[in-house]
Amino acid sequence: MSRKSPEVCELNPPETDLLSPGIGARLPVEKRFAFQPALGLIGSGLRFAGSVLVDLCLPRSCAGCRQIDTQPKRSWCLGCWKKIPWAISPLCPRCGRPFTDSPDSPDHLCGECIEPTFHFDTARSAVLHEGIIRTRIHQFKFGAQMEWAPPLVELLEIAYAGWGLPAPDLIVPVPLHPKRLKERGFNQSGLLAGEFARKLRVPVSFDAIIRKNRTQPQTRLSRRERLRNVKGAFELAGAQKVRGRRIFLIDDVFTTGTTLSECARVLKSKGGASEVHAVTVTRALPG
Repeated sequence: MSRKSPEVCELNPPETDLLSPGIGARLPVEKRFAFQPALGLIGSGLRFAGSVLVDLCLPRSCAGCRQIDTQPKRSWCLGCWKKIPWAISPLCPRCGRPFTDSPDSPDHLCGECIEPTFHFDTARSAVLHEGIIRTRIHQFKFGAQMEWAPPLVELLEIAYAGWGLPAPDLIVPVPLHPKRLKERGFNQSGLLAGEFARKLRVPVSFDAIIRKNRTQPQTRLSRRERLRNVKGAFELAGAQKVRGRRIFLIDDVFTTGTTLSECARVLKSKGGASEVHAVTVTRALPG
């Protein structure tokens, strides 16, 4: 059974602020945890702006196959668009896990959510973490190819239109530890959050929470090890920004949800957020 693309929604976002990824430069030095140090920030902002200018001056190529054959106002050609593995029903209404092995079943709680273990209210992902989307995520995150941020957020924007979630009051990215931020030069979740906030016309806070512990990479850890790894890793830095607000917590990939859940716990129990919905570009399925 094919996973059909959601209906295309026509949105009219405001004019692009070409240096929007540099918003962290306006923060005090001690709060610049969401984005890169000054020099790296400028370089990242210029590279991001450069990719936008190239799109304006040259014919746009497909974000998937790289052929100059995109749909109007889209970053993907029709052929690649039809192959996008959307994370659609049937799925768990709580954590958003798609049931790809039982496509004819109704939406229902997964095993992990029958007895709630997550601190976020709901979680949703635009697409499955596979194929060309997985490749673009890796190039963006580990190869500093920031030109992939807008096409990835485009998928998020279109999927969001079909989720039925109320609009957020605030968007918050999952933060990196300052040392890892210095090594990478940018926070991929921060770039995604800034672009998504621009699309939805809602504010974004890059310093609402900070990562105080430099945790191990989660990719090769078991679920129990992941829970232990992130426990106490995050700290509230801007309670006045999140209190009473409905928050979209942004990350690139949902794997086990432990990092997102711990961030949501801090935002709700420490910051007083009314709701926290975890939103990611992709969803990695076990096995």
